[in-house]
Amino acid sequence: MLTLIDISKNYGLRPVLRGINLKIDKAEIVVLFGHNGAGKTTLLKISAGITPPTRGRVVVEDQVIKQGGIYYLGHKNSLYSELTVMENIRFFLSMRNGTAMVNSIEETLEEFGLWQRRNDPVKALSQGMKRRLALMKGIISGASLLMLDEPFSGLDLGWKDRVLNKLMALREKGTSLFIATHLINEGCQIADRVALLERGNLTLFHDKTEVNESLIQERLRNEVCR
Repeated sequence: MLTLIDISKNYGLRPVLRGINLKIDKAEIVVLFGHNGAGKTTLLKISAGITPPTRGRVVVEDQVIKQGGIYYLGHKNSLYSELTVMENIRFFLSMRNGTAMVNSIEETLEEFGLWQRRNDPVKALSQGMKRRLALMKGIISGASLLMLDEPFSGLDLGWKDRVLNKLMALREKGTSLFIATHLINEGCQIADRVALLERGNLTLFHDKTEVNESLIQERLRNEVCR
């Protein structure tokens, strides 16, 4: 689906990413761990085509574009605060050129606890509701590859579990996901493969069966203590 080849990124003289090689296959969830400042957001933005690398290539298979493209969710929810929940969705779907799963809107609004707020302006929603709406857009987008930066931010434990289940259901339908998070437990629950960024270096990229949570916690703890 997507391959990163020798990706490096500098901001001025400061290296942020160093020679990253990574591949995401169809119907696979790759979870990227790392502390704040490790380069997770930069790597996702490069993967999504938002930020150019200083060196290296991003190779996206043709089927990704033909089957709905990429949906990227960053730290900001990218919602229009003056529009209602439903108006935000309709505008988003109009920009997707008919590739979205239109029939699932009402059902998904219910699942995300937003049906009763569908006619409310987004500015009236809590931060958790805004995050759920942004995640819902990705789920109904019809995209074949979702890139989610800290998707569980602002969600309480119950909603984290629901979102985890929705993301795993997407994988079962053939969607690929590239997720950056610092939440080890949640990330390991859904990952097929886990990756670890430490100071711009990809120091670990393995099947989840080969890595346990305690190893990742220890690596991150050691990184803090350096």
